[in-house]
Amino acid sequence: MSSNKSGSAGGGGIATIYVHAGAGFHSVQNEHLHLQACEKAARSGMAVLRNGGSAVEAVEMAIMYLEDTEITNAGYGSNLTIDGEVECDATIVNHLGRSGAVGAVSQVKNPIMVARSILNTSGKPLTLARVPPNFLIGRGARDFAYDQGLVVLPPDALVAPSAKERWRRWQQELQAAEHKERTKLGNYIPYQTCYRRPIPVNPAQLANASSPRLPAMPAPNAVVPGHSEPADPRLTCTTASLSPAEPTRTLSDASALRDGRYMDGGSCASAVDLDGPSSETSEATASQPAEVMDYVSDTVGAIAMDSWGNIAAGSSSGGIGMKHSGRIGPAALVGVGTSVIPADPNDPEKTSVAAVTSGTGEHIATTMAAHTCAMRIYYSQKKHNDGTFEDVTEEEAMSSMISSDFMGHPGVRGSKCQAAIGIVAVKKTTHGVYLYFGHNTDSFVIASMSSEDKQPVCVMSRNNGNGSIAQGGRATRSKPMSQVK
Repeated sequence: MSSNKSGSAGGGGIATIYVHAGAGFHSVQNEHLHLQACEKAARSGMAVLRNGGSAVEAVEMAIMYLEDTEITNAGYGSNLTIDGEVECDATIVNHLGRSGAVGAVSQVKNPIMVARSILNTSGKPLTLARVPPNFLIGRGARDFAYDQGLVVLPPDALVAPSAKERWRRWQQELQAAEHKERTKLGNYIPYQTCYRRPIPVNPAQLANASSPRLPAMPAPNAVVPGHSEPADPRLTCTTASLSPAEPTRTLSDASALRDGRYMDGGSCASAVDLDGPSSETSEATASQPAEVMDYVSDTVGAIAMDSWGNIAAGSSSGGIGMKHSGRIGPAALVGVGTSVIPADPNDPEKTSVAAVTSGTGEHIATTMAAHTCAMRIYYSQKKHNDGTFEDVTEEEAMSSMISSDFMGHPGVRGSKCQAAIGIVAVKKTTHGVYLYFGHNTDSFVIASMSSEDKQPVCVMSRNNGNGSIAQGGRATRSKPMSQVK
């Protein structure tokens, strides 16, 4: 790739990159770590774009950095399954809407690289007219990565000390809860009455009836710098209140978010620290004030537009803590965690939209949140209760999507889990590139950078609580000043 110091490369247009590191509750004390991670990820993606790289390459590079950062729940440092292993999800989508994705893949250093490799090979025909896959899971995804020459590690190499400590703490809480339940039932197990004879355990697990597998050798600690640029006023944030009559559970204050049990990076078992302790002992962790701990879904995502005007998006996540082995989260699902609406060849404005999400994974899947948001932003519409649509601004479309299409969805309204979501959407036209983001969580960390910027614009968006939606955005022209008439 050739270097271009003027800011644009290849196609001559302005390139942009947008990164988020998860929605949830970020403590003020640890805020700089999350901002630093997003800043570095944006810089790495922009380095690719400035040297003539494609939007897909930039998204891959930005997410790779986040996967290698222990503070995020993606790649190294991800939450562990109930068996004490790391299983990750990732998706990447190009400007044509073609995708590559992996789910519940283990032992792979960078899941987003496997997704990118699947995207590349999905366009190449196979012998005997076989259809190449665009989504692989589990062992099949890991074997594919090995065949493609990607880094495949021992099972324990992706386990960070903080993730191991979380797993141990959750395991103790889970065992205590199960013991309490057995005591309450008098050791009576209802499901055994369904069998002709009692089957206390899965026969396939008899040879492995000891405690769940937990990797013994931790990977080296990832180094996370403790400095970040201050939030830039160019990235604006506003809040919009939800209707008081809304029956959906609302995230009214930080304490609701600190629960941490309902988001895709959290645990459904207990309120715990998702980012993990920075200390080396569990005693230090136990004494850490709740206000210093982070409770973040940490499904990371990125959207990029290259100098040719092509857009791409991607997501990556380690999923819910203590999840069932093989569980597939929204980060692996096109239209759920990541969505791209390609430009219509007959559209004079060449409009295209990309969206990535973070939050309560199962609710995001129920509502097809990424695709729904992308459609609302693309058409600048909001949906009314009677099924009709109204033309509105993109900001209104984003707010309505969160409050009505997501929180007001029938499958979400009556759920016992909180309806948490953070969305980043980018709309590209011939007039410019527009970032829109919104979240109903306590906080959401975002970074953006154009090829004309000297440094990324980073912000920790914080919600006012009381059921409100925090929103923000940024506009960037699509052509350098030298090309503007």
